[in-house]
Amino acid sequence: MRRTFAIAVIVSVLGGGLASPAGAQLAPSDLAGYVDPLIGTYPPGFVNPGPVRPFGMVGVGPDTEGPLNYGGYHYVNNTIVSFSHIHMSAGVFRGGQLPVMPVSGQVELEDVSQQLGGSPVPAYASPFSHATETAEPGYYSVLLERYGIQAELTSTERVGVHRYAFLPGQAASVVIDAGRDLRGDQPSAIDISDDGLVTGRVTTDDQGVTVYFAARFSEPFTTETFVGTTRSSAKQAEGTRAGAILGFGDGGKTIEARVGVSFTDVEGAIKNLEAEAEGKTFDEIRSESRAAWNDALGLIEVEGGTEGEKMSFYTALYHTQFFPNLFSDADGRYRGFDDVIRVSDFPRYTQFSLWDSYRGQNQILSVIQPERYRHMILSLLDMARQRGHLPRWTFANRDPSHMSGNPVIPFIGEGWCRGILDDADGDGDEDETDDALRTELFNAMRERTINNPGGNYENLGYAPTTQVPEYFDGVPAVHELHDGGGGNAGTTLEYGLADLSLALMADDLGLEADRTKLLERALFYRNLLDPETKWIRPRTADGAWIDPFLPEGDYGFQEGTSWQYSWLVMQDLRGLFDLMGGNAAVQERLDTFFNFPASGTVPVAWPKVQNQATMFGLLYKGNQYAPGNEHDLQAPFLYNYVGAPWKTQAVARGAASLYTPTPDGLPGNDDLGALSGWLVWTMLGIYPTTPGSPTYTVASPVFTKATIHTPQGDFVIDAPAASTVAKYVQSASFAGDKDESSDLTTTWFTHGDIRKGATLTLDMGPIPNMEWGTADEAAPPSITSATQPDGEVRLRDFACGAGIKTKRNES
Repeated sequence: MRRTFAIAVIVSVLGGGLASPAGAQLAPSDLAGYVDPLIGTYPPGFVNPGPVRPFGMVGVGPDTEGPLNYGGYHYVNNTIVSFSHIHMSAGVFRGGQLPVMPVSGQVELEDVSQQLGGSPVPAYASPFSHATETAEPGYYSVLLERYGIQAELTSTERVGVHRYAFLPGQAASVVIDAGRDLRGDQPSAIDISDDGLVTGRVTTDDQGVTVYFAARFSEPFTTETFVGTTRSSAKQAEGTRAGAILGFGDGGKTIEARVGVSFTDVEGAIKNLEAEAEGKTFDEIRSESRAAWNDALGLIEVEGGTEGEKMSFYTALYHTQFFPNLFSDADGRYRGFDDVIRVSDFPRYTQFSLWDSYRGQNQILSVIQPERYRHMILSLLDMARQRGHLPRWTFANRDPSHMSGNPVIPFIGEGWCRGILDDADGDGDEDETDDALRTELFNAMRERTINNPGGNYENLGYAPTTQVPEYFDGVPAVHELHDGGGGNAGTTLEYGLADLSLALMADDLGLEADRTKLLERALFYRNLLDPETKWIRPRTADGAWIDPFLPEGDYGFQEGTSWQYSWLVMQDLRGLFDLMGGNAAVQERLDTFFNFPASGTVPVAWPKVQNQATMFGLLYKGNQYAPGNEHDLQAPFLYNYVGAPWKTQAVARGAASLYTPTPDGLPGNDDLGALSGWLVWTMLGIYPTTPGSPTYTVASPVFTKATIHTPQGDFVIDAPAASTVAKYVQSASFAGDKDESSDLTTTWFTHGDIRKGATLTLDMGPIPNMEWGTADEAAPPSITSATQPDGEVRLRDFACGAGIKTKRNES
């Protein structure tokens, strides 16, 4: 999901590649040294380089001056406004709460400029230089040039920790601008107690989410509060943009601040502060943060590749484990979607970017973080209990419902079909309680699909495009082009993916009627496959095709065109491709889409040109692959379905080359880890093409060896000859811990192999093997290709639940 802007696009197109600090040779135990948090900070990456613990509630970091600064920080900017405590790498304003700023001398509260979107720049902002900036996992440091203040940041899961070194000669102050966030000035309150505890809150004006805080400082201070720019000597303030200026006397001293955050209440913020930061030094917390990241990054260990490739890989794995975020406090309390405060016996999570994450991030987390993933699923169930239905995209205890479809269903399906919910309540036994939880989950998902399709979806067999463009001399009106007809053609495809995922879960529960109904709905894409043009094409409620129609246009699609959306049928690609004219016709279309062979033979350069042709998401026109958004992330792997896996190997490598170890190393905004999750799988050389199904297709590994550590055992991808040149698979084999090595002649395998600790060996070479994986039966599963002569669909090919096994073992 992205909402981006012309200024960032122009700067990025003109700016080209940027330098980034090179990683030194590292010990295997310090994988955090391969992470560069500045990767993705160049617009429109929207990544903030500040410190955060894995999945932490707090992401304290620098905010720069904008414009449309969704992640708070842009590498191209040169002014730091403040250091705030909530950040999200998304294409919308959803962060910047609780900004803090050290200041020397007089504090000016007025705004000096109004940016294009977002919050204006306060007069106390300071220039900075990347030359004096340091960013690493768990730590950020920068010199505020206006004041000569060295600012350092680290964090626990729920506490932001600041250290400011002031120069002598001027008064030292800290501004807590509690009523500002990335959107602007908000309703807020602040209170300073006699013992120096500073507490308060801010409420976002668009979602009504309240963030609470409690802060303690290492030195005593004087107090001046303000509302807007009106100052007072009172110790309490409430209103739009309430805050405080804390005076620490003359400079020449170092001040530490610890800011506990909670979405529950002030009491929760105080308890989080006490539980996680009390009695620890700044450097101890920094060291603990790096250790936490080394543990999280060590879940996948790679060998071979270049230092730059390792930096890109581990930074992607780092970003993949930012979100979803902890939502419950250290004492287990949390504020529900109904605003009722409850106590939980497991960690609650929020910040689910569900439309984006099902293209790779979900699968990574379900494999390497299964216990957290179980808690995330149960958190979603809790939201359904409190709100009446499952969410689409969450911020704290609200559902802004960005984008379309039912993406929460494949999120749950990834855990369900990998066995994470076999012991749903986590008590160590599979019992009736687990059955009850799975049934409740299924019913909540069923309510989101079968019982609530919306409009006339069920009868029509598609979501209709409800408005016809207004044409002026054959050209659509600007507002109609932008609106895209509500995106309903794309929404139909999104529904189909969710229906297949839920059908797998219905099959696992033995619910035959639901299974049959969902499989019928999963094929609704056929009703939008125009037999004349052989493209997915929007239709009106009366059945008419939108006319005129060009697949290069975006009418009827959300943030994309038919060229990009027509591949979004991962549940039945075989059936889709047959309707498109068969393998040869689809190959030709894919070659055009990727401009093959240029995209596979000119690393970085040609994929970058293609990506910039979409203006990084500002304008979707034409027939190009758009790797800066999520709707066609799976497209490089589709050659595996049409008998040309060597092209997948070339194109996937080419697309991955967009991710460079530089600030502009993300092709679009990360959408809470979605693009990064795609890169992790792509560099490993395998990819989960069907959302909600634990199946993987083979591509081209970058590393000579990768070890994925799972609770069931290590899964190893062994490709000794892999290199920049040797990117083509010559042959493949599997060896389990109890099995003899056997050839893998298909281009896919299932999670059953990962669960039993297998080794996938890929013989790599510089010349494509035109024979391996080209047979029809070598293609990954589709609904249509899994149909027996009697019409019964063999869903076990999608390997859900108890049916997890490899196709090789079935034959």
